[in-house]
Amino acid sequence: MSYEGLARRTLMGLALVAAISCQHAAVAAAQPPAQAASAPAAPRGPAPSPAPLHTPYWLERTSFFDRFAAPADVVMAGDSLTDGAEWAEMFPGLRIVNRGIDGDTTRGLLERVDGLLAPHPTRVFLMAGINDFAEDHRSVDAVFADYRRLVDRLRQGGAQVVVQSTLPCNAAKAAWKSCRSLLPRIRQLNARLATLAQDGVQFVSLAALAAPDGGLRSEFTFDGVHLNGRGYQLWKEAIAPLMP
Repeated sequence: MSYEGLARRTLMGLALVAAISCQHAAVAAAQPPAQAASAPAAPRGPAPSPAPLHTPYWLERTSFFDRFAAPADVVMAGDSLTDGAEWAEMFPGLRIVNRGIDGDTTRGLLERVDGLLAPHPTRVFLMAGINDFAEDHRSVDAVFADYRRLVDRLRQGGAQVVVQSTLPCNAAKAAWKSCRSLLPRIRQLNARLATLAQDGVQFVSLAALAAPDGGLRSEFTFDGVHLNGRGYQLWKEAIAPLMP
């Protein structure tokens, strides 16, 4: 083969190799990028249990109330302040039952409103709110809306309603309850509760238990929130004229 022929064949071979290389490059570019191997998912533990809706004490008390709903003329409904009194001893001769539950809120009272009506009372006395603010961190608007619904439900059930002002706490003694931050909301709530007075609904202020700064007077409490005997005596005197 002549030198010119050999050179021609060499050039043709190089051109063929270049064409094949370009074709492979085009095919590779058209392919989607390879996916990186994903790491195995870390094993997940069990989902956290939801917080209980109510304390065991709340459930125990409501269970007891459902089981022993003796007829009564008056139902005292509320949280630990109501729960802590012996109302039948404070008002002897009156058919009165205690439906207070330590730690309860307006939402809790709404949930058990049928139980409040089960004794067929002519009158229901209400007090709640401090736990809505201190434990559930709710707004005054939300708590007042619950109060309105609660009053409406009780009235529909045939009971007259006495809304008692929510007792304040004592800031010096109840730092454990963050009392100082609660007092403005308690004052705002009480101002609104007073507007609920209408046919079949009465409002009673327990201002006699309050100090000039709006908090609970020190001589009526040991822990800054709950009442001692002297405090309950004033409470009794404030609501006695409203008993049937």
